[in-house]
Amino acid sequence: MSIFTTILLTFFGGVLATCMGALGSVILCAFLAIIGVFAVMAGCDYNIVTGIAFGFFFSPHLGLGPAAVALGFAKHQGYVEDSKGIALPLILLGKPSVLAVGGLFGVASYYINLGLSTILPGKLDTVSASIVIIGIICKALWGNEGVIGKVPEGDKRFGVYSKNNWMPHMPYGEGVTYWLFAGGAGLLAAWLFWEISEFAKAMNSENIAIVAQFPVFALAVISLTLLCTGLPCPVFHHVGLVACYAASMAYAQGGNEVTILLWGMSFGIISHFAADLLADLFHVYGDVYVDPPSLSMAFCSIFTWIVFPALGLYSGAALTATPIVLLVLTGIFAIVVQSKRRAAMKAEAETAA
Repeated sequence: MSIFTTILLTFFGGVLATCMGALGSVILCAFLAIIGVFAVMAGCDYNIVTGIAFGFFFSPHLGLGPAAVALGFAKHQGYVEDSKGIALPLILLGKPSVLAVGGLFGVASYYINLGLSTILPGKLDTVSASIVIIGIICKALWGNEGVIGKVPEGDKRFGVYSKNNWMPHMPYGEGVTYWLFAGGAGLLAAWLFWEISEFAKAMNSENIAIVAQFPVFALAVISLTLLCTGLPCPVFHHVGLVACYAASMAYAQGGNEVTILLWGMSFGIISHFAADLLADLFHVYGDVYVDPPSLSMAFCSIFTWIVFPALGLYSGAALTATPIVLLVLTGIFAIVVQSKRRAAMKAEAETAA
C-alpha cells in the first residue's frame, strides 16, 4: 500500500471516529470483532478481526485515540465543557478544525504503532501504547495542569477514599469487590481462550487461534453502550484482553486448562487495579482523556510478554505456582485497600456527626 493511500485512510478514519465520538468508534470496532470471531470459527477464510475490526477506520488507535485527542482540543478551544466525555459525537460542534485534529492524530497514531511494532515485535501491546502516547501528547499540548495534573486540596492521588475517580461508580478502594469481579472476568476470558484455542488446534486453523483472545474484549466494549444510557456499567475490556495475554503465554508453554485459567484470572485482576492506579497518575487530574484501559493493557503487556518470560515464570514449576502467588498477593492487596477505605469512610462519618 502506498504512503498516500495509508495517509488518506488513517486521516479520514480519524475524522470519522471524531464525528462519531471516541466511545461510539470503539463500540463499532467491538461489534465487528465479535462478528469476526464467529465468522472465522465458522470457517471464513478472511480474518475480519485483524483485517477490518483492527484495520483502518475501526482499530482503537485509529479511532478511539484520535477522537479522544480531538475532544481534548475542543475543550482547549472552548467548544465543549468536558474533555473526558468520550461518548459525545463531535460532528455536532460544526468545527472542521476539531475533525482535522482527529484526522491528523489518526495518521500520527498509525505511524507510532508501526514504529513500536517494528522496534518491539510481540513484546508490547502497540495499539494500546499508541493510544496512550497520543493521549499524553494531547495532555501536554492542551491540558490545563500538565501531564499528570494537580491533585486538589483535600484529595489524595492513589487514595483509597479519593473524591476523584476514573469511574465514580467503580472506586478502586473497593478492593475485594473488584478482585472478585475482575477475577471472574479474567476467568471467563481465559476459559474462552482455552476453548477456542483447542478448537483451532483440532481444526488446524491459525486464523481461529488468532481470534481466541478477543471475545470478552469485544463483548465488554459492546456492553459500554449501557454507559451512554446513564447506567453504571462496569468497564472490563482491558481485563479480558490482558487475561488472554497471560493465558496465551502459558498455553504456548504447554499449560493445562487449570493453569491457563489461573493465569487469566490473576492477570485479569492485575489489569483492573493497574487501570485504576495508572488512571490516577495520567487521567483523573487535569483536562484531557488518557484512556485508562489502554494504559493498563500497554503496561501489563510488558510484564506478560517481556518481564515474566525473562524471569522464566512460564516454565517448569513456576508455570503453575506463579499465578497462584499472584492471586494471593492481589487478594491481600484487595483486603488491605478495602479495609483502609472502610476506615476512612467511618472516620468521615464520625467527623460529620
